[in-house]
Amino acid sequence: MAILNFRYIFLALLVLAGLTFSGCRPKTKVLTSPPNYDFSKYNSHKLDLSIQEISGITWDAKNDIFYAINDEYGKLYTLDKTSKAIINKFDFGSNGDYEDVAIFKDTVYILRSDGTIFKFINDNKGNTSGVEVGKVPVSGTNDFETMYSDTARNALVVICKNCSGDDSKSVSAYAYYPDSIGFDKKPFFKLDAEKIALISADKSSKFQPSAAAIHPKLNKLFILSSASHQLIVANLNGEVESVHRLAPKLFLQPEGITFKNNGDMFISNEGLGSEARLLEFGFQSVSDIVKEEIVKTGYSLSSPDEKMDLGKHLKEISGMAYIPRKDKILAENDEKGDIFTIDFTNKIDLVNKEKFGGKGDYEDMVYTDSAVYMLISSGIVSKVFTKDSSFTTTEFDLKLDGKNEFEAMYLDADGKSLILLCKDCSKEKNKVRNAYRFDLVTEKFVSEKAYTIDVSTIQDFLKDEKAEFKPSAAGINPLNGKLYIVASVGKLMVIATIDGVVDNVVKLDPVLFNQPEGLTFAPNGDLYISNEGGEGVATILKFVNKN
Repeated sequence: MAILNFRYIFLALLVLAGLTFSGCRPKTKVLTSPPNYDFSKYNSHKLDLSIQEISGITWDAKNDIFYAINDEYGKLYTLDKTSKAIINKFDFGSNGDYEDVAIFKDTVYILRSDGTIFKFINDNKGNTSGVEVGKVPVSGTNDFETMYSDTARNALVVICKNCSGDDSKSVSAYAYYPDSIGFDKKPFFKLDAEKIALISADKSSKFQPSAAAIHPKLNKLFILSSASHQLIVANLNGEVESVHRLAPKLFLQPEGITFKNNGDMFISNEGLGSEARLLEFGFQSVSDIVKEEIVKTGYSLSSPDEKMDLGKHLKEISGMAYIPRKDKILAENDEKGDIFTIDFTNKIDLVNKEKFGGKGDYEDMVYTDSAVYMLISSGIVSKVFTKDSSFTTTEFDLKLDGKNEFEAMYLDADGKSLILLCKDCSKEKNKVRNAYRFDLVTEKFVSEKAYTIDVSTIQDFLKDEKAEFKPSAAGINPLNGKLYIVASVGKLMVIATIDGVVDNVVKLDPVLFNQPEGLTFAPNGDLYISNEGGEGVATILKFVNKN
């Protein structure tokens, strides 16, 4: 009987496998916070109206104060470390377009938009001034807003916002060496603007740096672009590693960035008709992130307990189902009509292979003692079972109007029905995600929606009004009865009640979860999530419940 059960499961999965073609799928782009931060958690500090047009900020670790400038006036401000209130105001020059401020060897330097750097002087009599020390040696019309201190290289680095010598493919940076040659005529590095556009979460305007700072713990360069609402993380040679979208509702006009020594990040925003604000984001160590994940989900989603690499035959794995009492996992490859039995314990991904049909768009599967049910992306449930040692397949169509796409199906808590959860269905307009019930007893769809998830609720959790939620797999945790939904687009894990009321939202590491398309639970609560291979290797990650 076990062999027959496997056979009908395989048959069902073939339908699932053939429908999706990896080459036809658009590349998934990810909305994320930068490493060790969570943009949904922050403190917002109103700033004095005197610096409504704050255009640069830096942290002075020696004196425990912030330095800030206002882009129209030749004045330097110091801000209290706690209240962010103005402590002092110093004159350093005439009115002008001043764009950034940085500290090099306990000395304050200020950048003007034409690429001129001023050294701030405060003598023992209390007299203050700004002395011009150099100008970026490039011809043509140029605009600069970004300067940061690279103490390891004994340099101040200025990055072009718009420079005549740059094109759409690159953004140049120039180094100023205060202790030696001054400005170097050759670019310090060039940022790859094409790569930034390629890995951005969404289309945006031109990348135009407005501020930058080196992270004191990660030793990475963080670069803001107010115009395109982006934060770029690069190495110190300017090689771009990741791009993070800045929600315009939170980051109205991000023009300054700095870090305290403990890694806390501060981003200043010009006022745009209201008070300027300084946003504070606490640095999260790996242990802090793990603790928070466990509290929210019961699992350490950033560090799997076990990982299994899959062979090429499962590179496009898109659905899984755990077989109780067998300690095995059934899986399918969405381009071929094959069902595979996986022994995760012994890391064998080809215990058995069954051909169940031709190509089709099958996106998820559910195993029961009497049959295997396959989800076709258009909203059809295919029941596969054995009868007299032969395969029998019956299809049940939800028959929704319009164009609909489903990738997630799971067995409801009652064990008597299947729930189909829309990935992107007609009339939802990306504002809701509807769920539909298929009664296993009557073998009919229930006319009323099972529940509806409001996408804005998830956006509220993330504090990002443009965050996407497109479910790719789901299952009910046998330990706590909660619904766990993974979304490959946006890289999210959503935890909800069985009625679809969202309890928590956790962002997933896009490196670890490159394309999470399958989810299943073992009876003891172990969570398995599969990733399609994409440009790499397909994986199954195992997470042991920590509660």
